[in-house]
Amino acid sequence: MNFTDFKIAYRNLLKNKIESLISILGLGIGLGCIMILGVLFLHEYSFDKFIPEYKTAFRVQEGPRLQMPFLLAPSIKSEIPEIEDYFRYYQAGRAELKNSQNRIVSENLFAFADENMFERLGMKLKYGKAAATVSEVAISESMAQKYFNADHALGSPLLVKLKDNFLTLTVCGIYRDFPGNSSLHPEFVANIKLTQEVLGFSRQVMLGDYASVENDLDNWDKSDFYTYVFLNPKADPKVVGEKIKNFMLAKDAEKYAESDYKLQAVEDTYLHSADLVDLYCRQGNSTELKYYAGIALIILVIAIVNYVFLTKAGIMSRLTEIGTKKAVGAGNGTIRKQVLLESNITSLLSIVPAIVIIIAGVPFVNSTLGKTVGSEVIGMWQTWGLLFAVVLLTGTISGLLIGTSISRTSAIKLLSGQLKIRRKKYNLNHSFLSFHFAIFMVLVVSILTFKKQINFGLSNFTAINPHNIMVCELNSPELQKQIKVLQNELEKDPNVIMTAGSSFIPPFNNFLPIKLQTGDESIRFDGLIMGQGMIELLGMEIIDGESFGEYDPENRVNFVLNESAALKYNIKAGDQLNGANIRGIVKDFSAHSIHSLIQPMAILQQNPEKMRLLAIKTNGLNDNAIKTRLENLMAEISPESIPEIKYLTDQIGQFYSREQNQAKLITAFSLLAVSLAVMGLFGIVLITISRRTKEIGIRKVNGARATEVVEMLNKDFLKWVLVAFAIATPVSYYVMNKWLGNFAYKTSLSWWIFMFAGILALGIAMLTVSFQSWRAATRNPVEALRYE
Repeated sequence: MNFTDFKIAYRNLLKNKIESLISILGLGIGLGCIMILGVLFLHEYSFDKFIPEYKTAFRVQEGPRLQMPFLLAPSIKSEIPEIEDYFRYYQAGRAELKNSQNRIVSENLFAFADENMFERLGMKLKYGKAAATVSEVAISESMAQKYFNADHALGSPLLVKLKDNFLTLTVCGIYRDFPGNSSLHPEFVANIKLTQEVLGFSRQVMLGDYASVENDLDNWDKSDFYTYVFLNPKADPKVVGEKIKNFMLAKDAEKYAESDYKLQAVEDTYLHSADLVDLYCRQGNSTELKYYAGIALIILVIAIVNYVFLTKAGIMSRLTEIGTKKAVGAGNGTIRKQVLLESNITSLLSIVPAIVIIIAGVPFVNSTLGKTVGSEVIGMWQTWGLLFAVVLLTGTISGLLIGTSISRTSAIKLLSGQLKIRRKKYNLNHSFLSFHFAIFMVLVVSILTFKKQINFGLSNFTAINPHNIMVCELNSPELQKQIKVLQNELEKDPNVIMTAGSSFIPPFNNFLPIKLQTGDESIRFDGLIMGQGMIELLGMEIIDGESFGEYDPENRVNFVLNESAALKYNIKAGDQLNGANIRGIVKDFSAHSIHSLIQPMAILQQNPEKMRLLAIKTNGLNDNAIKTRLENLMAEISPESIPEIKYLTDQIGQFYSREQNQAKLITAFSLLAVSLAVMGLFGIVLITISRRTKEIGIRKVNGARATEVVEMLNKDFLKWVLVAFAIATPVSYYVMNKWLGNFAYKTSLSWWIFMFAGILALGIAMLTVSFQSWRAATRNPVEALRYE
């Protein structure tokens, strides 16, 4: 192999610009997809493996529950010798801080932990130390920059509202941001004992004057904390789990008889927690990852097959040239080496579009799927080594296959300008075409079904009307105390239908269990806490009794049940349950997303002074003016607060963010799939036209019109698209039925979805084939006859 071979390869690339460009782009797309998948796999399976002793680190769980009592960790360490160390972790749902402009802002990653957490996780503190007292807090580098505009924030005060008033915590340490492959990722870490302020206050907010006033940290009945334990290397986690259960049975045999305690390996907490509850850490989905892997591998296979087709099409147009070389003495090895060289050069050039796909694709995957793939994975030598290995392997295999076939052909056949293609091989090429379009149709059906189900979830609410409802957070004590003032002022606007306060407004994603005693039985309901007027504002229908009236602190325990609760437990309006008054029964309504069935529900009336949300029902005609008026009122009452106002329908849309993101990703895959299908079709059409060049010329000489030639060639491809439709329809029906099984309430798989996918695939195929067919049909027939 010498410089002349490279010159010939370069000239052939330029000579067949379109075919070469399509080959390079097609293979590059496939390689880019598989590399993005490879990076994503490396990232997802690397979670929490940065912990120095991750093999001996475990999280305690009780059945599907992760939250444990505060006293559990020190108690089991003293009783079970296999446990060498532990730390506890709690993350607040939200904390309010004051920034440098003295404005109130919300942060969602405020955590509390034992002092040794950073050491056990292998996290380095850049400055200072972990919080050792309830008046200290360690913050991440990002938060130090955000709130203090400097890394050196040690000793600075941080105003945090964890209860009624702001607490002043001293920044005692600055730690490096948690890595992107950490399931825990707090931005603030206070001392674990400070959780008493949060837990006591959150119950007081929700339950008002009849909240429990017990010390949550000393109460074995209150479970709020993740408990991480570190075992000695020889310990058996199953045995330790059994010992934890025995310890709890010794405390209360009757209460913990049905409990199932076990240890979950830290390396499994990210990908294998789908069935667990109480999650406030990053969570992956191993099943979803397999689906994406399947799609990406299929796209890579399609890209490689397309590459072979297009390479073969390019060689078919050069049969006379190769035959001449053989006629003047070129050996089989020389021909084989030339084809192999050209194949590898084209393959190596595909790295350029592959890199573009990777650079654009990784941020897209991060934003779409909520991932945190970082440069630490992309920069690994294994990542790029895999890319070059796949490129060279593809170029070499395709070059050898085609080069060996061509080199064995006699010079006479090559000089004739056309090779005879066996029928089986011809059908195999078209079978791959059917496979291409079947995959594309399955993806199109998936996208349309995703969209249809999401729209169903956003528009089909049972017995509640969330439209034209603005929800405002009352994020300061002043606003909570002045809720009546806000309501009175807003209701003066003729475009405001009504207002009501609450701490929860359905539909919402969280579940709040409420226990009521009926006779000797303790019943656990799906709970909700709402103020007077919220039932009417949401359009819920009272079918027995009445809604909440004015809040009466002397007779404060008032409940409204839903229809399911009343029927299941034979309860009616006016009944008393353990001192609680059942005021009314409402028709079953959608309290959560359509992923879950409607459960028996108890709605507790809330003290108006404890409400954290204000709902405003409007007629939808002048919402901007109402919003401006509300912001001005809030600024007068609580100048430090930052208004947080959103529509209830927007909140509901967040329920289906995962499905919406899946739809986006599958849309991207579909665009790649159709691009590759068109490229593959382009290659097969070139081969077909090359094979039938003389036939086209003879037909033209005998008077055939160009449209008749185009129709003849199109018919040949039409049947293969129909075969793809026949394959894709049952496959996509099965896959989408399986996916819809994740929803308690779901849309139907309409016939038009499958028909649209088929018509779209057919249209794309016909346009691609017609373009090439028209070029062949309009050529001078003399040139076609000279082809042989």
